[in-house]
Amino acid sequence: MFRRITTVVWGAGLTTAALASGGGEEPGGISLITPSFGLMFWTFVTFGMLLWILGGYAWKAILGGIEARERTISDSLEHARTEREQAEKLLGEHKALVVEARRERAEATAAGQRDAERLKDEIVEQGRKQREKLLTQAEAQITAEMGQARAELRGVAADLSIRVAERLLSRNLDDAAQRKLVEEYLDELERTPDESNPLPS
Repeated sequence: MFRRITTVVWGAGLTTAALASGGGEEPGGISLITPSFGLMFWTFVTFGMLLWILGGYAWKAILGGIEARERTISDSLEHARTEREQAEKLLGEHKALVVEARRERAEATAAGQRDAERLKDEIVEQGRKQREKLLTQAEAQITAEMGQARAELRGVAADLSIRVAERLLSRNLDDAAQRKLVEEYLDELERTPDESNPLPS
């Protein structure tokens, strides 16, 4: 790069010298630039000193700054590329987590529905069993109460027969009198409290 800049400076010097030596006069005969050996000599000397000063002091600092800037830009680009790769990686992980969360939510919803259906079936089955148990107990209780009522009815009928027979035997009555006696006894039974003559209701 230094050689390139040196070449440009020497080219500019030569161009200036050429213009100085090849300058002409104005149409009125007035010379704008008077070419001379001294002018050309000092022009080359000035450019040479300028190149020496720039090459010894300025170019190193300028080139160092440019190289540092290039390194900074290169590091920034590398850092940006690394961050972009990390961002793409995080985005991929985030998408994977979203997909996994949706899958787990769907599985949890399905499991909840299955549990709800199973619980409903269990409740229905328990209710059916409880109803059958209650019906069985009620039937058994009704059967027992009916048996007890039949036994009590037989006992009442036996007592009634015995009482009627006792009254019939104690009297010598005709048919009309016997019928009247039975009706009176039945009326008496209707007026008697349930405790003394239990009858099924």
